[in-house]
Amino acid sequence: MSRPGGAGLMLYCIANASSAVPSDEPGVHGTRLLRVVQGELVAVVSPVADLARVTAPVQADLLAYERVIRSQHAVADVVPMRFGSVLTGEAAVRAHLGEQRATYLRVLARVTGCVEMGVRALISPPPPSVVREEAAPPPIRSGADYLKARQRRYSAESELREHGAALEQSLLSKVAPLCREHRLELSRSRPGEPVLCSVYFLVPRDQVPAFRAALASSPGADQPETSLSGPWPPFNFVD
Repeated sequence: MSRPGGAGLMLYCIANASSAVPSDEPGVHGTRLLRVVQGELVAVVSPVADLARVTAPVQADLLAYERVIRSQHAVADVVPMRFGSVLTGEAAVRAHLGEQRATYLRVLARVTGCVEMGVRALISPPPPSVVREEAAPPPIRSGADYLKARQRRYSAESELREHGAALEQSLLSKVAPLCREHRLELSRSRPGEPVLCSVYFLVPRDQVPAFRAALASSPGADQPETSLSGPWPPFNFVD
């Protein structure tokens, strides 16, 4: 979507053309937000004068980008884009909206009226004896040693995935009627270190208070402590 040099337009999100998305706030680098309409869709964009600042963003750029998407999502259903989505100009944006019309309309229908809520927890690694074996495995001298090392590694990863799935099911037992979809994500595992387990939920806006209340109780004795965040734009439900 981006090009190697020259000016362009940065895409923040896509919405229904009938949506009253605001444009009176600054975008990344203090630029002015613009609306580009094509048929039933509108793209919220801002000018990009230097693509080098897009390919190597600082934290302030990423925060400004997210702030724009959140402000749009506060008043309309949107398909959030990824930072760095740049097209060459309005004609290119309209062409993109036309080419991807069916996809964007399908995603908008999927997330209409919803926000994203996230639950995170740190899942402990396998018992110390296994962790020590993973952290300092014996030298691999044969094919059998290699296979045993791989088996230890994948057994530990499998156990972590099982813990993540158990947490996911525990949460769903409380909130299943209050969400449309959910998604589980585990951070990359490293020997001896906890894994970050994130469960994302697509929740109707009017169900957010009930969703919060359903998760207000303490986790069971066999479940890790969790933290709740949101509401957010549906970043994890637009793939």
